[in-house]
Amino acid sequence: MFPVDRRREPVIVGYVRTPFGRADKKKGHLRNQRSDDLAIHLLKALVERTGVAPRDVDEVILGAVELVGEQAHPARNVGYLADFPVEVTGLTVERACVTPMSAIHIAAMSVVSNMGECYIAGGLDSMTHLAIPVMRADMDIFEVINEPGTLMSTQNPNPKLFDKVNPMELTGGVAAERMAELYGLSREEMDRWAHRSHVRAVRAHEEGRFAAEIVPIEGHLDDGTPFVMDRDQCPRANSSYEKIASLPTPFQFDGGRVTAAAASGQADGAAVVMVMARENAEKRGLTPLCTIRGIAVAGCDPTNLVYSAVPASKKVLAKTGIRAEDLDVIEVNEAFACAPIMVMKALGITDAERVNPNGGGCALGHPVGATGARLVGHLAHEVRRRGGRYGLAAICGGFGQGGATLIEVEP
Repeated sequence: MFPVDRRREPVIVGYVRTPFGRADKKKGHLRNQRSDDLAIHLLKALVERTGVAPRDVDEVILGAVELVGEQAHPARNVGYLADFPVEVTGLTVERACVTPMSAIHIAAMSVVSNMGECYIAGGLDSMTHLAIPVMRADMDIFEVINEPGTLMSTQNPNPKLFDKVNPMELTGGVAAERMAELYGLSREEMDRWAHRSHVRAVRAHEEGRFAAEIVPIEGHLDDGTPFVMDRDQCPRANSSYEKIASLPTPFQFDGGRVTAAAASGQADGAAVVMVMARENAEKRGLTPLCTIRGIAVAGCDPTNLVYSAVPASKKVLAKTGIRAEDLDVIEVNEAFACAPIMVMKALGITDAERVNPNGGGCALGHPVGATGARLVGHLAHEVRRRGGRYGLAAICGGFGQGGATLIEVEP
C-alpha cells in the first residue's frame, strides 16, 4: 500500500502497554492512577527499552476518546511530563474507539512522507474516572447526559442530530443488538465467544504471552494496599459458558441477545508503539517487530457502528492485495463478541484459532482510548511468536467509523 523506497517504510520497533484494570471506583486496581500518568509511565519505559533518546523522537501522537479533564491535550502534556525536550511536539487525535490506531496511522504516514524519523503513537483512558453508562434504546438521552461523572456528561449533542437519528441508537450496546438481529448472530455463539475469550486470556497470562508488552505499574487492591500490577485484572479463570448463558441482556430486556459478558468490560489503561523509518531502525541496530504494510478507515451507518470493522478490514486487504487466507493472525476488538464473529463471516474466515488467539476485550477489558494500539502491538508479537508473516488488526468505532492495520513480520 505504501509505494515508497524501502528505506522509508514505517516499522514498529517497540510496543508497551500498562496492564488493564477494571473500571471501578472501589475495586479497580488502577482506580488511583490518572490516565495521563499511565501514558507518562509508558513513554519513559519505551525509550528505555528501545534505547532511543527522547530528543530523537520527532513527535508524540496520543489520543483519548473524551479529551477532557485529565485527558485534555494528552500528547503535548504527556511528552512534557515524561521529560521529553520541549522541541518534541505533541499531536492529540480522536476518532472514537479507533483513536489510538489512527494515531499509529498518522505516525506511519509521517514517516512515509519524510516528515520525520521517529514517532511514539497510541492512547490512554481511565474509564473509572470517565465511565460510559449502560444505555438502552428506550432511555432518554438527556437523562443520560445529565448523569455527572461519565463520558456522556461531557457532551452537548447538536439538537439537529435528533432530526436524523435517535441518539441512543448510536450507542454500542444498542448497535450490537441491532447487528445481531440484522445478520442472524445468535446469543449462544456470542456467549461462547465471550467464554473462549476468558479462557484464552487466562492461558496467555499463564504462558507469559503478554509479559513482553506489559510494563508493571503500581496498583491498589480492594482494601487500598499498593502492589506491583503486572497482569490484567479482568480475565476470569472461573468463567463458564453456563454462567454467561444465565446472564440478562441489559441493552434489550425483551428478546435481547447481547449479555454483559459478550460486551467488553470498561477498563483503565494505556498503550503506545514507536514507529520509525526502516533506515533509521537499521542505523540504530533495532530489529523491527513488524512493518506497517497498509492502513485504512471506513464508515458505515452510524446506528450499525459495531459493523464498521468489516468495511475497514475489506478496504485494507483490497489496498494491499493480501487475501484473508494469507493472514496468520487477526486481532479484532471485542467491543462486543459480535464484532470478531462478523469480521470472520464477512471475510470468509472459518479458523477461529487465528482470531484473537490470546483473548480480547470481553476478557481483557477495553479502555477505549488504548485498545487500538494494543491490537497492533500485540498482533506483531503474536505473528512473530507463531513464525507467521501477515497480520490484521481491526476495530469498530463510534458513529460508524472503523479502522484496520495490516502488518508484515519479516524473517
